[in-house]
Amino acid sequence: MTSITSDDFRRAMSHFATGVAVVTARGDDGEQGATISALSSVSLDPLTLLICLNRRSATCQAIEQSGRFGLSILASHQEAVARRFAKPAQDKVTGTDEVRHRDGSVFVQDALAHIAAEVVETLRGGTHEIFLARPVHVALNSQAGDGPLLYFKGAFDLTS
Repeated sequence: MTSITSDDFRRAMSHFATGVAVVTARGDDGEQGATISALSSVSLDPLTLLICLNRRSATCQAIEQSGRFGLSILASHQEAVARRFAKPAQDKVTGTDEVRHRDGSVFVQDALAHIAAEVVETLRGGTHEIFLARPVHVALNSQAGDGPLLYFKGAFDLTS
């Protein structure tokens, strides 16, 4: 069997279309945010979801400090939001059309869904932290008429 490279693995995984979301958290250095596609429902009993973030990211550190995060599942028209939160920057949240939950969680306005979650367990997976979290608030956007923003073969898929 031939060993594979990280580039081989990345190309193979790029064939798995994923939804795109923005995760936000408030840490010692203020509000942070990142675009993610590594997110999944884990269990309905107990309610559990997971997200994965690079350990070196400011958003990962903010989640570790606060123990909670806001998750905005993006709609197909929100590619610009996804690109903004994908770039390294000090303050991506300010200036974004945002929605605040009463617990302080920040969400992207007009996203398909908002989920506030509290971390229940953190696992290490190579360069990433895997956060298992309990949803504590869910809101669906009844005004959203379009489908989800998808990521496929290294690009945003706008066919939805």
